[in-house]
Amino acid sequence: MYKKLTINGFRGIKHLEVDDFRQVNLFVGKNNCGKTTILESLFLLTGPTNPQLPLKINGFRDFDIIDENAWRVFFNRLDINSDIKLSGELDKPREKRNLIIRPNMKSVTLSRTTIGKELIDIKGSYTGAIPVVDGLILEYSFVKSRDKKSKRPITTKIIATGTGIEFKMPKEHQETLRGVFINAKTISGDIGARFNDIQIRKQTDRIVKVLRQIEPSLVGLSLGADGIVYCDIGLDRLLPLNVMGDGMFRLVSIILAILDAQDGIVLIDEIENGLHHLSQEILWDAIFESAKEFNVQIFTATHSIECIKAFASSYSRIVQNNDDIRLYRIEGKDDNFRAVSYDHSVLEASLDREWEVR
Repeated sequence: MYKKLTINGFRGIKHLEVDDFRQVNLFVGKNNCGKTTILESLFLLTGPTNPQLPLKINGFRDFDIIDENAWRVFFNRLDINSDIKLSGELDKPREKRNLIIRPNMKSVTLSRTTIGKELIDIKGSYTGAIPVVDGLILEYSFVKSRDKKSKRPITTKIIATGTGIEFKMPKEHQETLRGVFINAKTISGDIGARFNDIQIRKQTDRIVKVLRQIEPSLVGLSLGADGIVYCDIGLDRLLPLNVMGDGMFRLVSIILAILDAQDGIVLIDEIENGLHHLSQEILWDAIFESAKEFNVQIFTATHSIECIKAFASSYSRIVQNNDDIRLYRIEGKDDNFRAVSYDHSVLEASLDREWEVR
């Protein structure tokens, strides 16, 4: 599990360190303070030799265009002259992961016959080669112990070609953590396959038990041949889970992700989306119980004070004496970022006094 994260030059964050992660970690803060960037950094470090992950996190933000801007948006202030540096320290396994991301450059020759009128107006009569970004270079190194360090960085590349994207994978394979990223766009992804795995493991009743707290008439869940999860609520036909409301669908997706990510991590952006505030404590109950049973570390973000209160209240009832949660308020002004940490006792005291923690 992660214990510490350091971010340099990624997205809107010039520099940030977040320390003392626990099993369940909740990030709060104003818009554009970097909460999603923190989740993306952790996701990249789960599979540091996988060159497809940077494109995936752009896709999570509904940015699927592949052009020079697609590469520049990873870099702080679009500055491709400063490398992105991500570092994660883990415990179990004890390991430090370092990922450096650089732009992959190529030269493009400009002439009056190859550039448009707009560029001619800017460049005047210039002809020659200029550098442009056509991809990313990922360099990963690790330290597992004093006697086991990476001898050299493991390098992967993403390069835009005339016909698409080329991934240059390393011959060396680095074992990755199991990681699942959930947001509004990815929430429905792989839900059928995940449910099928849970069904085979005879763990469907765990999900039904949680969902009955929201929908008491629920009898059971089943997977159709079309890959859709269906609900039995006592009618003469089964109903697709998709039509049972965003709250039910999101709750199932999150629980399935945790059960599927055993010994790994689950990252959830804007966890409160689609959930009534009265259902959020049910969600946190399920998260705390499932995370503990399946040894999954949770990282999530919210804007909702109701979600924060449910987080604290549920933990008091479900976990009680252990110190396994942290809330981090991310504060950013200009280029200065910091994470203010709250353990459970400080968080409860702050909420009791109605202090603003978001």
